[in-house]
Amino acid sequence: MVDQQKEVWDTLWSHKVSYQWDSLSQVIYDTIHQWVSPIQNLSILEAGSGTGKISLRLASEGAQVTLVDYSENALANSREAFGQESCQGTFILSDIRNIQAPDHKYDLTWNAGVLEHFTFDEKVDILNEMARITKPGGTVLILTPYSKCLPYRVGKAFAEKQGVWMYGVEEPVTTLVEEFKESGIALLSETDIGFVNSLDFLDFIPQSDIIKQSIIQWYQELSSEEQGLFPGYLLVSVGKKEG
Repeated sequence: MVDQQKEVWDTLWSHKVSYQWDSLSQVIYDTIHQWVSPIQNLSILEAGSGTGKISLRLASEGAQVTLVDYSENALANSREAFGQESCQGTFILSDIRNIQAPDHKYDLTWNAGVLEHFTFDEKVDILNEMARITKPGGTVLILTPYSKCLPYRVGKAFAEKQGVWMYGVEEPVTTLVEEFKESGIALLSETDIGFVNSLDFLDFIPQSDIIKQSIIQWYQELSSEEQGLFPGYLLVSVGKKEG
């Protein structure tokens, strides 16, 4: 399954990639800043970096960033983007279940939209590796599609039935409590973010735009307390490397 998933990502990253900043990137970026700030001079590794768009923004703020991915195409895109912005980064071609990086090196190890493509045991392997390379007292931050987010689930299910889902095997996540426990990472917080972003998955459904826009308008008129009743697109699991 892993080889098949790698083919999915190699194919996806072989096409032109946009590095235009978007609202989902901003939501993830804000979450990182919530847990580690200031960013300048921090050593940060993104395990399963994809485009590397957010790592590029962190590098522009003075972080020492390392991008790890098993797709050569993904890393090639990232190198080009970093070069265009005259930003420094380290790029490692590696399976994140066996990261080619030294122990206890990074203040933050993180990824977004990665662990949902792996089995329970593989998730634990990945988290073990992320814990290994994180400094004692450092942060491990994981963002995964949330199983309780209705718009995401509906759009994804429709796309899969139509044969147009392009992200391979993806199992929405309810919690990573057991995976963190198995990997020895102290789980500090699990919350969800990005309800409005989840509505983008309705774009898979023809003529859904009027419903999407109506939901956005309705949601934005709610109080913060009421907005919190509706689960967002991403589950945010944050842990601390003890020791």
